[in-house]
Amino acid sequence: MRVPGHKESGASLVSALMLVTVMASLAVVLAGDLRFAQRRATNLQVRDQAYWYALGAREFSETLLQRAMAEPETALRPDAAWLQGERAFPIDRGLLTGRIRDGNNCFNLNSLVTPDGQGNWLAVPEQAARFEILMRALDIPTGAASRIAAQATDWIDTDTRPVASGGEDGLYAAYRTGNTLMVEREELLSLDAVTPDIYRRLADFVCTRPEAAPVPLNINTLQAEDWPLLSAVFDGELNRTAIEGILLERPQGGFASIEAFWALDVVRETDPDANRRSALGLQTRYFDIEIDVVHAGQVFVLSTLIDYSGGTLRRITQSYGSIA
Repeated sequence: MRVPGHKESGASLVSALMLVTVMASLAVVLAGDLRFAQRRATNLQVRDQAYWYALGAREFSETLLQRAMAEPETALRPDAAWLQGERAFPIDRGLLTGRIRDGNNCFNLNSLVTPDGQGNWLAVPEQAARFEILMRALDIPTGAASRIAAQATDWIDTDTRPVASGGEDGLYAAYRTGNTLMVEREELLSLDAVTPDIYRRLADFVCTRPEAAPVPLNINTLQAEDWPLLSAVFDGELNRTAIEGILLERPQGGFASIEAFWALDVVRETDPDANRRSALGLQTRYFDIEIDVVHAGQVFVLSTLIDYSGGTLRRITQSYGSIA
């Protein structure tokens, strides 16, 4: 004998159980979304706080630089206060460090080309050769150095004819060469011959400045570890020992004139020509401000390029981001 309504009540129970299951699943999803939203909000708050810390440090650094450059006779001495490395400041749940670097003391990658007066960029073989010498001083193998210098030139120059060991669009499957000045040194990582390890060796010695010409190194603000830059200027004629000796024995207040540097015996023996002499000076136009913020377990970096000329400080570029 069948009980009336038994079938209908069983179906209702199944429907109720399915509804409970769906609601439970929705609750789990909503809880997960809520936790994600909370984490995201917290991360954004941490990022925003770190950004304001970095901006404050940048403003402080610019003020220090402006004050220093107001006294040019002491601002660019080897013992200038702004040249003495990083400064660290404790902050809430972390640490802030800042550093000002002489932005002239690097190899300008955009000097690999020169304008032709008609809107085109032409390769400069002499600069490519110096770039190779710099890389060899950093223990980058000769073959790799040759390919990188050639590929960097082809990346910037306007034509589509690759130089020896270089490569234009055909070398890259996913993108085309820039055919214009580099904006940041990280563009080197786009080159076929540049590995992450090679880039790490080069990073502190190369830069991109908004001009297609060598930026004169400041002989009074160069540090001993910058010796590969001078090796490139002297086309490899001065070894590391000689260059470090020049920098370590430099007068405490720096060379009073650039001619005092060229008069050094070890330098005079290289018979420097006009091209080599134009690569060194006693003035600085560019400055790099680098800020690292460690906040709530995360690391954020702000980098600013400063142009100081005519007594005026002007920001050219700025980048900011986190490091995983």
